[in-house]
Amino acid sequence: MVDMEMVFKAVNQMTREEIHQLTTYIEQQKKTRWWVIPPDNLEKIAEVMRPVQEDAAHMTEEEINALIDEAIAEVRLERKQNQSRD
Repeated sequence: MVDMEMVFKAVNQMTREEIHQLTTYIEQQKKTRWWVIPPDNLEKIAEVMRPVQEDAAHMTEEEINALIDEAIAEVRLERKQNQSRD
């Protein structure tokens, strides 16, 4: 585990250019994070998702689009509520 106090002390001693480089590095690390899912878990996920996939196979494109629109609206509402709390 990383000693955060040591990290903070090191950051406090950095120049603006070094902080910029560190920030760029951290942003890049957040983008390139890979998740490795064990095969057993993939099988469990497929098992859980199977009924949803079977239901979706019987839906029209309009029904699917309506559900997607509903999910997007829910996410936007949640984000809006979270922003108003901040």
